[in-house]
Amino acid sequence: MKNPVLYYFDGQGRGEVIRWMLAACGLDFEEVFITSREQYLKMVADGLFLYQQVPMLEIDDMQLVQCGAILRYLARKGNLYGDDAKEQAMIDMYTDGAQDMFNSSLGIPFQSTEDARDDMWKKVKEKIFERFFPVFEKALQNCKNSCLVGARQSMADVLLTAALTSFQGRQHDILDGYPNLQKWFDEQKKIEWIFKFLAPGSKRKPLPDDKYVNTVCTALNFQLGL
Repeated sequence: MKNPVLYYFDGQGRGEVIRWMLAACGLDFEEVFITSREQYLKMVADGLFLYQQVPMLEIDDMQLVQCGAILRYLARKGNLYGDDAKEQAMIDMYTDGAQDMFNSSLGIPFQSTEDARDDMWKKVKEKIFERFFPVFEKALQNCKNSCLVGARQSMADVLLTAALTSFQGRQHDILDGYPNLQKWFDEQKKIEWIFKFLAPGSKRKPLPDDKYVNTVCTALNFQLGL
C-alpha cells in the first residue's frame, strides 16, 4: 500500500497538526515540500490542489484538502474519533478549540519586525489565557485515562498536545498556573508514539524560521504584515 503523501511547506503552519495525526495513526508518510512560486502554480494548473490550497494529503486514492476534512478522516481511520455520536461531538468541539488556539499563533512569524512579532505573541497569549486554557484546565479535572473525551486517546488529545508543544517552543513556562494541563501534558509526552514523535529525527517541524517565511511568501505571493 502506498504511503500517504503530504504536500505543504517545510515548516509547521497548517500542516503540522496533520503530521501529528498521521503519527498518531501509526502511518508512515512522505512529504512534498513547496519551494517556489513556479512549482506551486504548476501544481495548481495540474489540478492537484482543490480550491488551490494546501496542505493537501494524498491518501487511500484521494487528494484531500481542508484541514478539518483531513483530520476527521484520519481520526476515523486511526480509531481516534470516539465510540458514539455524543463522543464525536465532544471531540469535534475540543478539537476545533485546540485548532483555533493553535491557528491564532500562525501569523506571528509573518510580521515584518521583531517588535511586531513580540506584540502579536503577547496578544495571542492574552487570548489563550482568557478563552482556551481555562476551558481545557476545567475539562481535565475529571478526565479518564488522561483523555479529554471517553476512555482512550482521541483526535482532541492529539491536537491539544500539538498546540501545547508549539507554544512551549515559544515560552517554556506557558503552562504555569494550569496544573491540570501541565500534568496532562506531561502524561501525554510519555505515550510511546508521542515520545518518538517528539524525539530528534521525526517529521515534526520546528517553529518557523526566516527561510520558511520567505518560501511561503514567495510561493503564495504573500506580503509580510506590518
